[in-house]
Amino acid sequence: MSGDIEAADTALMIQVLERLLNDDAFLDDEIKKEIKQYDNDGNLKIDKAEFKAMLNSYLGTISDDEATELFEDIDRDSSGYIEVSELKRVLRNQILQELERLKKENGM
Repeated sequence: MSGDIEAADTALMIQVLERLLNDDAFLDDEIKKEIKQYDNDGNLKIDKAEFKAMLNSYLGTISDDEATELFEDIDRDSSGYIEVSELKRVLRNQILQELERLKKENGM
């Protein structure tokens, strides 16, 4: 029975990840929801301090150097902000990797 539950959970996860990849409006909305939680000035962009707060909430305490390195990797245009499009690019790559891993592990 637990194998059936795991298979159903995996199938559901694959469906969600595929939807995130294939539905730009849905992915944009999800990213905007996350950004709004940490965007203190309401510009739908994340500055370094907001980004560090976001990372700390997801990962626990992270050093300033680690946060700065990650921030600069994501902020491709060096604007000093992480915008929806920049975060979307990173998340798409992460989603693709996770989707490939799940499919591989489940013989798909």
